[in-house]
Amino acid sequence: MEEKNRFSQLLDNLMEEAELKNYMLAQKLQYDVSYISKWVSGRMIPSEKTAEKVMKGICDCIVEDASDRGLENLLGIYKVKNGDELKLAIYDNLEAEYLYVKELQKSTGHEVAPKTQYFPEMNIRQYISKMHHPVLRRVNSLNIVSLMDLMTMDYEDRIQFTTIDNERVTDTTRYPDVHYSMVINIRPDKWRYLEDTFFLIHLISDNAMIDFQLYGDSQAMGKMIFAVRDDFVISGILINRNICMSVGVSEDSDTCNTIYKNIRMQCSRERLLFRTTNIREMISNFEYSHTLLSPNLRWEIGHLTEHFLPDDLFEEIIEKLCKEQKILDEDRVRMIHKLTQKVIQESNVRILISEAAFSNMVIEHKIDFFNHPIYLNANQRMRCAEHILSLCENNHNLDIRLVYGKFGLDFDYSDNQSTFLADTITHLRLKHVGSPNNVMIINRMDMHRIFERTFEELWNYGDNVILKDRTMVTEYMKHMMRSIELTTNLEKEKN
Repeated sequence: MEEKNRFSQLLDNLMEEAELKNYMLAQKLQYDVSYISKWVSGRMIPSEKTAEKVMKGICDCIVEDASDRGLENLLGIYKVKNGDELKLAIYDNLEAEYLYVKELQKSTGHEVAPKTQYFPEMNIRQYISKMHHPVLRRVNSLNIVSLMDLMTMDYEDRIQFTTIDNERVTDTTRYPDVHYSMVINIRPDKWRYLEDTFFLIHLISDNAMIDFQLYGDSQAMGKMIFAVRDDFVISGILINRNICMSVGVSEDSDTCNTIYKNIRMQCSRERLLFRTTNIREMISNFEYSHTLLSPNLRWEIGHLTEHFLPDDLFEEIIEKLCKEQKILDEDRVRMIHKLTQKVIQESNVRILISEAAFSNMVIEHKIDFFNHPIYLNANQRMRCAEHILSLCENNHNLDIRLVYGKFGLDFDYSDNQSTFLADTITHLRLKHVGSPNNVMIINRMDMHRIFERTFEELWNYGDNVILKDRTMVTEYMKHMMRSIELTTNLEKEKN
């Protein structure tokens, strides 16, 4: 039997899962049932002129007319919560497969791709286009590895590699069955400390909602290999930042799995750049306390955390979490709070805090309390601001600088992450507050040194970006307090 194209395979699978018959879809679309049979069998696909309307109709029919069991299965497969989200997810999947088949028709004259294709040369954008295979729409289960000389490429091209090509992988949903291990080449001697470190932070942050692990090894030098187990692989040799040579593309499962296993074997613990954990584990393992008691504390704050709360506000939040049954180890976190206050008062801590951290608190009213998103009322926001101002004015061991301008880089940089750097242990708190694993502990000494050097470059950056004068910093904080008063008054007028 002739192999079906990918669009027809997906349509057949969806109808089978929803327990629909061809005539039911034909009635919904007001098409002759023979058309439906041809789409499902792979003898034809919808025309470009009607494709959007047809695919929307297919989504409506599958969701609205599916059996109860079928609908439940589809919601689980696509990791969505309701019928409207499911329609969007199915449409996204159908569209990806349809465009893939149409591109094959135009480029090869066929609707089914050869098992293996070779290309003598591709530019990076062409490689990226080939890499974004429709199989990446499948979020119920994916196993991916890549071996890529990522840091050699231009920054804008790297960005295309940072996330799974799936718009439904969002900041609000976890996809635990999407596993992605990436091996890159780390060259500290050629590292651009601001640009390259910022990129790594965004790379791990943008993939925080899947099971993402980042490794470093020289084996990735000059390599561009991306493999999805059982389904797809693309490989090439990166001869400069723009050109790949000897590119192979395959959907043969044996080829895919051989390459997948070979790369997966290189993903050892000693090559792991960041170790994924969470605040609860850090507290129970005493790693949180070690980060406070370690020498040479340097904090880069992209979003406000529990470190900057007065005692009374800290207790109010603890009480609120207890009532909501979001249980923390109360005694342990109270001890940590007292330890934090002592460290800030008596140790020489350098804090580089982003203006965005304050503005987010003022506008969004949100802080990160041991990885619980907490929304502060007007009075609480003001007390939090007053406490930070008091720290800046009265704790002379504390050195606070403010990131207030734009870095002179080739890309827009906005940092919502927080980095807690010390001589013995360094961890990143990602922006996804509430995510179960949004903390990354630096796992290797070469990466630790990179973050140390990056902090020093940030700390000493030009005055047009970093406010270093303590008086200017306190004046900004007073401005922030006036902003809280202004927004509070507006809210009162609205109510």
